[in-house]
Amino acid sequence: MKKDTVDQLIHKAVEALSGNGEINFSFQGGEPTVAGLDYFIHFVEEVKKYPNVIPHYSLQTNATLIDEHWAKFFHDHQFLLGVSLDGFESNMNLFRYDQNGKSIFYKVLKGIDYLREYKVDFNILTVVTRQLAKHPKALYQFYRNHHFDYIQLIPCLPFMDSEKDEDSLTPELYASFFKEMYSLFEKDVLNNKPISINLFDNIAGMLQGYPPYQCGMLGICNIHYVVEGNGDVYPCDFYCLDKYCMGNIHSCSFKTFNETAQAKQFLSEMNCKNSLCEKCRFVNLCNGGCRRQNICYLKEDYCGYQDLLQTIIPRMQKLLR
Repeated sequence: MKKDTVDQLIHKAVEALSGNGEINFSFQGGEPTVAGLDYFIHFVEEVKKYPNVIPHYSLQTNATLIDEHWAKFFHDHQFLLGVSLDGFESNMNLFRYDQNGKSIFYKVLKGIDYLREYKVDFNILTVVTRQLAKHPKALYQFYRNHHFDYIQLIPCLPFMDSEKDEDSLTPELYASFFKEMYSLFEKDVLNNKPISINLFDNIAGMLQGYPPYQCGMLGICNIHYVVEGNGDVYPCDFYCLDKYCMGNIHSCSFKTFNETAQAKQFLSEMNCKNSLCEKCRFVNLCNGGCRRQNICYLKEDYCGYQDLLQTIIPRMQKLLR
């Protein structure tokens, strides 16, 4: 993203807030750090030109480029990082490696060491593939061994034009994996050694009357303003497709993005329910879920999420009491 596009993005975001308020800027790629540290320095310095705005920064990274300079920058500007680490080494090596096919596992751990040294807040982001879903105990123990306390488990999805592939999660595996993870999670909570797992945190919050912080869990979509490098804007990072392009940051405001036919079309296509949802007692905790992600747990005759909730909600309610 060129500097003039960065400047337009920040200016129009501030304009949408009428000059004051809070803004969340989240950086994703590819790998965002290949843009270089100078790119991010310019970004935060440009935001500082608007003293009545409170920025919140987050960034998703594989951590292989992080050194003391990056870590100090992230600390100084209070970035929250999501570090992509797909569990233990043998699983990580199946899916993430460098251009020569060599493991990046220890490079990622080294990057995390820098984050810890400079006290940068981070989560571990793990993609749960069909292969990894068969080893929940090993994955949980890996987190414990490395003292990773904030975990986001991301179901592996098939490509947009297919219902499944050799790596994507099936509804049955979704249920069995998260049931076992919950048992391990619950045991540690009862022993006063809790870790944060995003799915369980969200469900616990909803049981207490709070909305989930994880997008899509209530089956309701909002416009999230994904801005590509050239300034094109889309409503969701799952749907950066030509048919949903709402315009360009150089020529449109955030108000006009919301009023486009593409935005209205995106929001109108949100009904994720199927026939199972009509009789599901958890429908108010889900409403069919995220229309992109529910393919990993919902099919016509079985819902892995329903299966999971039937198992863990009575236990979680007791745990909350």
